[in-house]
Amino acid sequence: MSSLVQRILSALVLIPLVIGVVHYGSPVLVFVLVTAVALIAWSECAALMEGMGIEVFRLSGAGLTLFTVLSFYVKGLAFAWVPVAIAVLFLVTVLIRDPRQKGLDALTYTFFGVAYTGGLLGFFLLLRELPQGAYLIYMVFFIVWAGDSAGYFVGKAIGKHPLAPKISPGKTIEGAIANTLGGVGGAAIANLLFPEPLSLAHCLPAALICGIIGQLGDLFESLLKRSASVKDSGTLIPGHGGVLDRIDSLLFAGPVFYCYYRFFIL
Repeated sequence: MSSLVQRILSALVLIPLVIGVVHYGSPVLVFVLVTAVALIAWSECAALMEGMGIEVFRLSGAGLTLFTVLSFYVKGLAFAWVPVAIAVLFLVTVLIRDPRQKGLDALTYTFFGVAYTGGLLGFFLLLRELPQGAYLIYMVFFIVWAGDSAGYFVGKAIGKHPLAPKISPGKTIEGAIANTLGGVGGAAIANLLFPEPLSLAHCLPAALICGIIGQLGDLFESLLKRSASVKDSGTLIPGHGGVLDRIDSLLFAGPVFYCYYRFFIL
């Protein structure tokens, strides 16, 4: 079975599941979904950092990732995880190992992994709480998924100029442009399907910004994999690799979309 067929089949299974939970699920069920994704993403991120020769606190990191998502779920405590994570990791560093022996490295990289996974995914819980929140999340999905598809096929067909060859040799400038335009097109389609949450005047600039930032998320994860000398972050999703491989753009696009909505609409 080709990689493209595996990608399509995986998408046909996962997309309805995620959209079903986001649309019909209770806040608790959405929290459970985001937590599960965050914990898997943390595990993959920790493995990447260990592949670079960096020690991390796996168990503490998993617990803090759970706490981070929970802090986004509890109203008014979205960023309470930051001082708690720093304090917990400091205590772990002091109690478990000699801080002079790369203890600060383990603390720093564990905190980074928690922020990268739980800290960024938590914004989807904030999005869900907004008016018409489920549709706002769909819009982020449309922007990222339409952009990824356009970038993939255009890059394969006519991509000739490397975008960031030292980080991701397969990505091209042509594909990046198609990704951005595809994201704007995806947002326009989303606006036709559910126009209430966001007017077209806001939908298109938000899509342009998120499309560009989402690609930076993709490149950032590619940098992690490159540093760890691996092709994929995992093998959980056939045709896609790991969970991080599937959500790398969403990790950056979701928070940016939320901030755009909070600053320019509410």
